[in-house]
Amino acid sequence: MKAKRILFIISLLALFCVCFTIMNRHYDELARYPYVTDENRSIILEHLSSDDINYMISQQLTPEQFIPFIETKGFMIRNTLWYTRAKEIQDASNETIIAFINDFKDKLDYPNLEPLLEAYSYDTLRTFYEEDNGYVQNASIVNDPAALLTRMEENETLYTYEPKNLVTISDLPNVSSLQGSHAIRIQKEAVQPLHDLCKDISSVNDKTCGNLILTLGYVSYQDQIPLYEQMMLKYGKDQFDEYWDYPGQSEYQLGYTVRFQPAGAPGNDIDIDYSHLFSKESESVKDKEMIQLAQWLNDNAYQYGFIVRYPNDQINETHKKYQPFTLRYVGKDAAKTLHDQNQVLEEYQIEIK
Repeated sequence: MKAKRILFIISLLALFCVCFTIMNRHYDELARYPYVTDENRSIILEHLSSDDINYMISQQLTPEQFIPFIETKGFMIRNTLWYTRAKEIQDASNETIIAFINDFKDKLDYPNLEPLLEAYSYDTLRTFYEEDNGYVQNASIVNDPAALLTRMEENETLYTYEPKNLVTISDLPNVSSLQGSHAIRIQKEAVQPLHDLCKDISSVNDKTCGNLILTLGYVSYQDQIPLYEQMMLKYGKDQFDEYWDYPGQSEYQLGYTVRFQPAGAPGNDIDIDYSHLFSKESESVKDKEMIQLAQWLNDNAYQYGFIVRYPNDQINETHKKYQPFTLRYVGKDAAKTLHDQNQVLEEYQIEIK
């Protein structure tokens, strides 16, 4: 009796194994996938593991999203949305996109992928992520340098970013402070407001652009380096950043900042000390004219969308010496708010990153 029972159990186990084998042979991993077709079935089964297929189904990824990448070396189904979004923003070979996302996904932020890839090429970002920044320790790259109100934080860098909509200013008095022959360029959005401001400031002294000369606009990463070296040599590390910034951290690289110098003002306009305009009553005609021009800009620049970037009474906030003729274009709304509240850009509360 006992032997019959054991034989019966063995028979049941054997039958179960046979049934399981038959069922397994006919099991269709893609039965739950609504987008499977005769055309894509074989390529999916060839390149995706069971875990990959389960992920694909759970996330309801469509063939249009991953099939274009599936045969490329390094393809990972879990990065599909990153691949497709990156290609939409900045087209490149599948190999380039897959390698970039696989290598640097942990350094990227999916919601900020669009402004980042609109501002920097894959090669530029790869170089940045792979090389140490010689100027800013533990630097992170600015995600959206094209944003109108972008400002630099202590550990951020623009690296080699160059705005796409720079326009050369040739019809205003200008002499570049940069070494060599450089045209002065600014963002297209700020061009007309700058011309309007220059026209109206002439009311101070009946001189073209108020007798102001445009000396700086956009400054590239490479052009910042000799200025950095010049200021570091002259002032040393402790005082350097009162006059200039580390390469990649200058707001001039954004293309929205301009600097004027009054005609006939002495010295290099990069570090002219204007504090004397407030420290004593000057008898100099030139000083009186500069005071009038500085006051006009302080009172009126906001009407054109500009702010005096480094005012005399907010050095603690900007950490820069007084620069009455350095203007930053922020648009009329922000400029009016800052003017009315007597604030600088560092104090302006807005989600800009």
